[in-house]
Amino acid sequence: MRGEEKVPGLDPIDSLIVNMLRENARLTFSEIGKSAGISRVAARHRIEQLERNGVIRGYHADIDLQALPKGIRFMLYIETVPEFYLEVIGTLASGSMLHEIYGTTGKSHIHAVGTAPDSEALGAYTDHLYRTTKGIREMNCQILVTTYKDTERGIEYKRETETVQ
Repeated sequence: MRGEEKVPGLDPIDSLIVNMLRENARLTFSEIGKSAGISRVAARHRIEQLERNGVIRGYHADIDLQALPKGIRFMLYIETVPEFYLEVIGTLASGSMLHEIYGTTGKSHIHAVGTAPDSEALGAYTDHLYRTTKGIREMNCQILVTTYKDTERGIEYKRETETVQ
């Protein structure tokens, strides 16, 4: 369970608070204080300090993109011409299908994750992106089929046990 994981760089109480908020960001200061063995006011002060220090960057709704009707989650692997790298990033960031964009190791490599409403829209998007974005040297699109572990979305890896008969 996440509430028991030690967060590097935090004392045990702040670590517990961060893990509790990861599990349920709607907990009250009283509930957090009670679980952490501190007062409601102390819990509020610790959370405010974690926010000021940038440890807690915000609170958000956890949307399961896989549960969207007809949604297809995909990943793009892009290699750019070095002098157009930032322009390609800007083009990717301005689109609505991509929700994660990362610069990776290697020569001007970009990894992006997005969701398309259906395969036709994904095909049209990637074709348009490749043909019209100056500086894309190579692009590969992969459709996400199975999620085995995603701790940010609460999916823990569970080893399948084989039964041999």
